[in-house]
Amino acid sequence: MTKRLNILIVDDELLIAEMIKEMLEELDYSIVGIAKNYNQAISYLDKGKIDLAILDINLNDKKDGVDLAMEIQNNYQIPYVYLTSYSDPITIRRVSKTSPSAYLLKPFTKDDLHVTIELIKSKQSIKPKSIVVKDGGLSVKLNAEEILYIKSDNNYLELITIKKKYVLRKSLEKFLKENENLNLLRIHRSYVVNIQRIDAINGQFVIVGNDKCPLSRSYKEEVLEAFSKNG
Repeated sequence: MTKRLNILIVDDELLIAEMIKEMLEELDYSIVGIAKNYNQAISYLDKGKIDLAILDINLNDKKDGVDLAMEIQNNYQIPYVYLTSYSDPITIRRVSKTSPSAYLLKPFTKDDLHVTIELIKSKQSIKPKSIVVKDGGLSVKLNAEEILYIKSDNNYLELITIKKKYVLRKSLEKFLKENENLNLLRIHRSYVVNIQRIDAINGQFVIVGNDKCPLSRSYKEEVLEAFSKNG
């Protein structure tokens, strides 16, 4: 059974947002919530379990949909669609600095939404990916996109995410074998990084966020190729 796509709607006009929600539910998508501004959207995104965001550009706030798109690109790594009535040159220039999966102009139809989302799924292979890790006495479902890098110390792993660090009792080889579908790339015998989280590379290090992870010569060519393809 195919999992329903979880979608976040960001629009400050409640009637329009509810209309979009109704259309998407009729198309059998799951709506995580409706956010009317930047801060509400971030609250939803921090909770995870979102596969796609639909963003209005004008949110009548200090930060608009383009600001939110930049934050999504940097920290959440999920596809997003601009849904807006704006097509002026200034807006287009701002939008061009981001990487939306689609730009859909209002007014739109349910078929327009359906085709847009299905094309994104086809092109980007949207697949909800998560892993379960132990955190004290709790089992926590962690969105794979939140992983920054993994450091191995014999049979223990330090799993560094955008929110916190988890310590797992498992070998790096076993972890990678169990999670072959994730965007993880080995860069050193003791380090694995999330390909989507690499910010920069030099001959000795891979920079992920504020951290430098050592890059082995034997992995250098593969890492550079992956970084280039995902840049």
